[in-house]
Amino acid sequence: MLQASVAAALLSAATAHAATIDFDAASVSNLLHANNTLLGLADVYYGTSYTEDGFVLTSSLGHSSLHALFVADDDNTLIRPAADSYAMGSTARATTTLTTANNSAFSITSIDLSKQVLLGGSVTFYGVKADNSATVQQTFNYNGSWNTYTFDSTFTGLSSLSWKQGAVLAGKVQWDNINVSAVPEPETYAMLLAGLGLIGLARRRKQA
Repeated sequence: MLQASVAAALLSAATAHAATIDFDAASVSNLLHANNTLLGLADVYYGTSYTEDGFVLTSSLGHSSLHALFVADDDNTLIRPAADSYAMGSTARATTTLTTANNSAFSITSIDLSKQVLLGGSVTFYGVKADNSATVQQTFNYNGSWNTYTFDSTFTGLSSLSWKQGAVLAGKVQWDNINVSAVPEPETYAMLLAGLGLIGLARRRKQA
């Protein structure tokens, strides 16, 4: 029984931490808040960075209600998330970067996208491998409906993922439900192997 418990704990520790960044968490309230009905920004939370489930999104632009990452609800006219939900958009030409809070490697499987205002368009995601061996990229075409876009198998073992917002009069994208998983550190696998080795040794001694 003890051996089974130890094995389960070790396997759990080595399992990748999966998360869905959906901007509906309590952490949204840690951002600044603004109402600007002239620009269609009603009940919008904003900031240069946002953290949820151990992952961090940062903006390349300054810290103001017009130059930041926006987390908006469905009462907005400028940024339109899915009904009864929150979604994130950004200022024109801003580069958004996704990393883990502890700078460990991670993988991404999918993301929901829709146009932010006026026009649909395309957005290219760039993933930097944690070992600096390569940069991978994938482009998605989005429109006025919320759709789920799946990344290919190369988007694993990343240190960062970044994408750039469109120009003021061009298509701009907003995103939601980012499905990611943190990759366990090598030390975790070493601990797993050592623990399983001890369990195997204990079993052999018991049989002897």
